[in-house]
Amino acid sequence: MYRDLAYNVYKRGESTMDAYEMPGWGWLIILLDFIVFLPLFVLVNYTLQHIFPTLATVEDPSPPAYEPVSLDEDAQSLAEETAPIADEAARSSDAPAVTSSFRSTYRALYSISGWRSLFRGFACYVALSFATYFVYGIMVSAFIPALIAGPLSAIALVQLYTAWTHIVISAPSPKTFWQRLPPFKKAFQATALPVAMYFFAIEVASFFPKMLANVMNMNLWQPSEPGKIPQADKNDIWKGVIVLLVSLVMHIFLVIPTQVILTRVQASLLPDEDDTVVPFDRSFQGKVEPAIVGGKGFVTVKDAWSTFTRASWIRLVKLYVKIFLVGLALSFVWMAVLVPEMFAIMRHSKKIE
Repeated sequence: MYRDLAYNVYKRGESTMDAYEMPGWGWLIILLDFIVFLPLFVLVNYTLQHIFPTLATVEDPSPPAYEPVSLDEDAQSLAEETAPIADEAARSSDAPAVTSSFRSTYRALYSISGWRSLFRGFACYVALSFATYFVYGIMVSAFIPALIAGPLSAIALVQLYTAWTHIVISAPSPKTFWQRLPPFKKAFQATALPVAMYFFAIEVASFFPKMLANVMNMNLWQPSEPGKIPQADKNDIWKGVIVLLVSLVMHIFLVIPTQVILTRVQASLLPDEDDTVVPFDRSFQGKVEPAIVGGKGFVTVKDAWSTFTRASWIRLVKLYVKIFLVGLALSFVWMAVLVPEMFAIMRHSKKIE
């Protein structure tokens, strides 16, 4: 929604500037905006929206047994002095969870390898994003509906998605992300169903609000007519509120639950030699039997859901609310800076004769 709004503002400015020459300092302002806001958007859209919820989903504040992550030897004494909350949570069931707040989650991550921990798994994330778009593009070009192409493209890349989760929840490893890919057969057996559920939920949660907006005749930018700028209408305000609320409801009751299931199933495939950065019950309350004794070696969809406690749900929903508010605030700040700059550049632009 915010991207569409920003794009509409950009298109209005672009259409107005068609016959004008931008002043030289205008490019400097654009560069400064890029330098200032790009890291902030990456921090919100990657660290807050992906890493923090993943850690909150796998964390069990009172696991049966938990060994704290062994930090880098040079930083170990400092980490012990600062007493990471993950260690305290393991010692006392009354202690707050590591992911109970932004601050405690940040402290736990920063104590591992500094600011780099805030972007753990980023290389793998970029790779899986490009791979997903590539496979998705092939399927869509073959006239496969988006509702089906989305889940199928993700299923084809279950190894990458599982490896990313393992990198995020585990201690730093000298291995590259492609060396941490689980066997395709095992990753497929464990995660194919939850992957299909999650990506189908994403497609539905994206499709339905758009369909609702079209039914209510909202003035939206259409990809089929990129040069046409939608005209503002006073009724679009309440229509936009309805669409936003419907989108939020679908994400809360459809997308987030399926994401929880997928993440916990992926986490159950974490190799035994990999330590986790938050308390984690590998047995999932005794539901997981190791493959060596005849078990599946991973948690099922049903057990991944049933072992996620009510307290964990409350903590996760609160986290998502905070993330949404931070993203909303950043978007408003960006627009508050961008719009005046755009008008200033337009005012000092010279008309091309």
